[in-house]
Amino acid sequence: MKKIAFLGGGKIGRSMMSHVQENGKAQVAFVYDPFLKDADINGVPVVSEIRDEMFEELDLVVECANADVVAQFIARALKYTNFMPFSMTAFRDDALRDSAKAAAEQHGHMIYLPHGAILGLDGIFDGRSELTEVTVETIKSPASLGRADTEYTVLYEGPTRKATELYPRNVNVHAAIALAGIGFDKTHSKIIADPSVNTNTHLIHLVGKGIDFTIRVSSFSEGGVTGKYTPLSACGSLDRVLGGSGFQFV
Repeated sequence: MKKIAFLGGGKIGRSMMSHVQENGKAQVAFVYDPFLKDADINGVPVVSEIRDEMFEELDLVVECANADVVAQFIARALKYTNFMPFSMTAFRDDALRDSAKAAAEQHGHMIYLPHGAILGLDGIFDGRSELTEVTVETIKSPASLGRADTEYTVLYEGPTRKATELYPRNVNVHAAIALAGIGFDKTHSKIIADPSVNTNTHLIHLVGKGIDFTIRVSSFSEGGVTGKYTPLSACGSLDRVLGGSGFQFV
């Protein structure tokens, strides 16, 4: 049985942890979260510090905390094991992205990039060489964005690199699309706070040579920055990384 660990013990992490414990696909060694008061989650120890030897026995480290945690641990973890980050906004830092890729290649490990709250990331990646224009528009309630707007407000419109800097917890979708497609500077982002909605909606438009795709993804917000679909997506991505038998969509 494969052995994994989680960096972050919030909603997404707990969903994936319960999922692997229920289906028996992996053993969870520990959860790193220095802000949790719990000594354990479902019997899994919660730790506030990680020694390098704790990575040695793992098959996979799953980050579901924030971009700073990715920056702190990805290179260390890749010396010993594979890494799956959900906080894609960390990769707005080109130096971090390049050093992570170099570490993975040097040590023979993988960086698995989950599709998170969106659909079609594999298709964007496959067609990236032909893309000329990519726009991403996100509409969320003000509360989901940490705000208290009382009317429809465009918070930002411009290059995705700046969007990921301003709203690192809310635009992981934008970062994932930029990574899969034409990059953080060429991808165009728009972020809207709308007090009339209780959903997280992402509108993605891709144009290229013989290509014109529109993707709309909307799921109910369950509080905070996470929509209803994201935990389901996270568990599916984890299943594909851990492997198994039967039908497998790739």
